[in-house]
Amino acid sequence: MAGVTVDLLTDDEEEETLVSTTRDSGTFISGDSELPVVFLCSQCRLPVGDSLAWAGADPKDNVIYLRNVTKNILMDKEQKIDTANDSGCIYVLLSCRGCSLLLGRMYLCTPVHLDFKRNVYCLAVAYIESYVLGSTTSAELTDYNKKPVVLETQSEVLKELEKSQIVLDMMIERLSAVEEKILSLQGEG
Repeated sequence: MAGVTVDLLTDDEEEETLVSTTRDSGTFISGDSELPVVFLCSQCRLPVGDSLAWAGADPKDNVIYLRNVTKNILMDKEQKIDTANDSGCIYVLLSCRGCSLLLGRMYLCTPVHLDFKRNVYCLAVAYIESYVLGSTTSAELTDYNKKPVVLETQSEVLKELEKSQIVLDMMIERLSAVEEKILSLQGEG
């Protein structure tokens, strides 16, 4: 399953967009948001981190950086060298514990100009989704087929309970009569 489309905002764009962006728009805004954001694996929905560990974002690479992640992220044991893009960086792959989806990298060794990537969790936005805590509004759960229990309906419920009790008492009397007959037949036999 593909990840959610997410806009990463640079610090310059953040000031302009913050006013027009709603909380549940799916836009990752740096950790300055007033409500915490939980990041989830896009495939199995396990939580992988939150905005309290926010270290930054790179809109060009479509990556977010977190200082800490949950235990749902597995770090590969094998170190790899990236000679193509990051000019000799050493990194390990990060994957989801629940579904093994590759979520990103952790750079262990970088050149000076990429020091900001070292020892932080670099998660690809394409493979994570987000949820803003407290963003849902409480809605009344109303079932239109059911009447609310008020004084008038309470008396109706009590009448139904009385009828049920009468039926139950009649059944108990009949059962007692049947048991007596069985006992009397066993006594004769």
